[in-house]
Amino acid sequence: MKKMSTALVAGLATLAFSATAFAAISAEEAKAIAAKEVPASSTHIVTKADRDNFTPYFEVKFYDNATNTEYEIDVLQSTGAIKEYSMDIKPMMGSHKVVLSADDAKNVVLKDYPQATFTKVKLDSDDGLYEYEVKFTAAGLRGSYTINPETGVVFEKELKYQF
Repeated sequence: MKKMSTALVAGLATLAFSATAFAAISAEEAKAIAAKEVPASSTHIVTKADRDNFTPYFEVKFYDNATNTEYEIDVLQSTGAIKEYSMDIKPMMGSHKVVLSADDAKNVVLKDYPQATFTKVKLDSDDGLYEYEVKFTAAGLRGSYTINPETGVVFEKELKYQF
């Protein structure tokens, strides 16, 4: 009886693993999913398979020459859900002037995520230039924005989706 139970459990585990393998998306499908998250003018750079704590995903990178913005979207291989999103405007940096308040920086985030709860809002200085670092949570994600304190432009954005 014990051998039969062990065989049954092993068979079910194999079946579950096989079903997961067949449900996986391809690199081209991951690219198509990620492309919906970036401007149409962006150029696809690379899609590569990666793994994080036994969770396989595709890392998809785009670059928008018009805005000098790099995008990286991690798409889970098993479901096609977006695991992580990041954006970085390359030449954009902080400012010598601080025009916006911490509340103004929060309002930049609230435009995108009206229900955001803030965990950190900090005016920081990097190489003599000021920038706001704003960390927050919203439904199903943790986020971080780096904001120019003079213009309100978001020049770094990172979103980590929770499942």
